[in-house]
Amino acid sequence: MGSRNSRLASQDSGLADYLRHVSHPALTRYITGMSTGTATGTAKFRCAQCDRPEQECECEKYCCLCQAVVDIRICGDGLMYCPPCREACDYKTSD
Repeated sequence: MGSRNSRLASQDSGLADYLRHVSHPALTRYITGMSTGTATGTAKFRCAQCDRPEQECECEKYCCLCQAVVDIRICGDGLMYCPPCREACDYKTSD
């Protein structure tokens, strides 16, 4: 019974090490690199599929909620929405 408990304790410590495998400086660089803009409001939202700004995105454009194809824009979450769905969900476009 004692060896089983020590084995479980070593597995738990291995799990704790695994959960902290990303150092803080690396995490900060990752978050900064994944940011879509700056705090000054010049952010350009990027497509969730191709990770390009709206002007460069060549993906098929349709609303992810109702599948409309008229006046589709990329919003802050990277998905595309039509005007009624953007208004109903209070999503903002980049401009």
